[in-house]
Amino acid sequence: MMDYDIGIVSEEAVCKTFSASRMSQWFPTISSRIHCALSAMCVSLLIINIIVTVSTRQTEVQCSSNGENNKISVPDSMSTPCPEDWSLFSGKCYYFSNVPVSWEEAKHACEKKKSNLIVINSKIEQDYAVKISLGQYTWIGLTEIDNEWKWVDGTPYNSKQTYWKEGQPNNWSGHLLPGGEDCAQIQFGGQWNDEHCSNPWRYICEKKSEV
Repeated sequence: MMDYDIGIVSEEAVCKTFSASRMSQWFPTISSRIHCALSAMCVSLLIINIIVTVSTRQTEVQCSSNGENNKISVPDSMSTPCPEDWSLFSGKCYYFSNVPVSWEEAKHACEKKKSNLIVINSKIEQDYAVKISLGQYTWIGLTEIDNEWKWVDGTPYNSKQTYWKEGQPNNWSGHLLPGGEDCAQIQFGGQWNDEHCSNPWRYICEKKSEV
């Protein structure tokens, strides 16, 4: 059972001051009709106070019970599709590094970012990679293993859809380093070149966007 005494005591005290005895002492000439009107007004004030108190408490209970349902949720359209410093293109996020590292280090750096070195599957993606590489030599996710070129994510290598510079890959040995040129890069002209994997170049990571 609800307690409705809050805020009511003051009205009762006020009404009591207008009791018949005091009314007769203060205003001996007042008519009984005015006395009845004042009494009715006191009763009305008490009723209004009760109604307001009950209504307020019911509202508080309703707000409390519906608190979980009233939580504000952010729609997917407002979510960020790519992390900071990444660029969104054609449903994927791309990261262009600022620090030159070896191909193996670039591969691990992308994996730490929950991504992989860029795997170029189309002319559109090739053009975009050239654009964000800003004319700098840039590692891509293509490497030669047992005389076969392979993409880091397992995508089949299609020799008919490649962008090698004329005469490449040539496995040049003039670098005087152990091993051959087993890692692919984008050169400043936008075409691919095979390069010794230990040389430091910038790189591009890619992953699916989050929305």
